[in-house]
Amino acid sequence: MGLKDLVLHTAQRSVSATHSLKGTPFDPATPFHPPRGRYSTVHYGLMLPNLPAPLRFLDVIAIIGQPAVRLWANDHLVETSAADTANLLIGAGVEFPGQFRGYRVGRDLELAPDSSLVRFGEDFRLEARYPQFTVTYRNPDFEFDLRVHATDKIAHFAKFRGDLYDHWSLLCRYEGTITHGGSTVELSGLNTLEYARAVRVPLPLRFFTYHIINLDDSTQVLMVELRGPGGIPMQQAVYLRSLTDHGGTYENGFRFEVQRLEPTPRRTPNGLTMHLGKEFSWRVDDENGGELIEIHGTTNDDYVYGMAGGYVGSYRYDGHFRGEPVTGTGYIEYIGTH
Repeated sequence: MGLKDLVLHTAQRSVSATHSLKGTPFDPATPFHPPRGRYSTVHYGLMLPNLPAPLRFLDVIAIIGQPAVRLWANDHLVETSAADTANLLIGAGVEFPGQFRGYRVGRDLELAPDSSLVRFGEDFRLEARYPQFTVTYRNPDFEFDLRVHATDKIAHFAKFRGDLYDHWSLLCRYEGTITHGGSTVELSGLNTLEYARAVRVPLPLRFFTYHIINLDDSTQVLMVELRGPGGIPMQQAVYLRSLTDHGGTYENGFRFEVQRLEPTPRRTPNGLTMHLGKEFSWRVDDENGGELIEIHGTTNDDYVYGMAGGYVGSYRYDGHFRGEPVTGTGYIEYIGTH
C-alpha cells in the first residue's frame, strides 16, 4: 500500500465505520424504515444490470424527503417543503413519458413504518419482508412485475460516525416481466437492493459515480467513487461478492479515469451543469497487490436524469478479472463532473 492509499484509507475510516463491517452477513434487524426522527431523507433502490437490448438495464431510484446535498437534491420539485417531496426514477435503456417525476409525501405516498409497504400513488409499489420483496410499476408505456429474493451478502457503502448517513446494498436474485412497446419479456438474474437514510446535513459533495457489473450468474462487482471539495477523494472502493461468498472490499491501487467526455455538458432540471463521461476505465488491486479487476467502458448513450440530481445509464465493457478476460454491459450512475 502506497502513502497516498494509507492517508486516504485512514481518513475514510475516521469518518465511516464500514471497514469493520466487511464480510459480515446481513442482519435482518438492520434499520429499514421511511423518513422518521432525525432521518429526513430515505432512499430505496433496485438495480438490474446487463439486460438484453434495448433495455440494457433497469433501475428504481426512490428518494423520500429532499436531501440538503445540492448534488443530490431536486429542489425544483418542491411544492410545500423538502420533507414533503419525493421523487421516483424508473431508469432503462429506453425512454418513456413520466419515468422521472415528483410526488407529495403526505398526499401521494403510503409508507408502512417498517417499509413492508412503500407505495407511490398508483405508479409504484414495493412490498418488503426480508428476504422476499415484490416490486411493481405501472405506466401506460412501461410496466414491470418483479420478485426479488435477497441473500445475506451485503456491501456497506457508508456508515458515518454519529449515524449521520447509512447506505448499504444487498445481493439479490430476481425474476419477473417487463412490458414496453407492446411486448413483454421474461427476465431473471442477479440484482441489487439498496437502502440509505440520512440526516439533513449539507455535505459539500462534488462528484459521484457507481457501477455494477455481473461477471457471471453468481458473481457481482460494485465500484464507487465519491469526491468532495476540490476533488478530494472521500470514497474509492470496489466490492466483490457472490451467491456463495461474502467477498471483500478492495481499495488499494484504485483508479477511475475518464478518457472522453460527452461532446456537450448537460444542464439538469435542478440547475446544475454536468459533463458526463463517455469513455472511462477503472481498476483496483487484490489483497496480494496484484490486479483484481480492470475495466474499460463506453456508454450506450442512454443516460437518463433522475439518479438523485444526476444520471444513470449503461455501458459496454471489456477487461480482466483475476487475469481472465471479461465483457458485458455494466450499469453506471454519474453525478457531477470528474
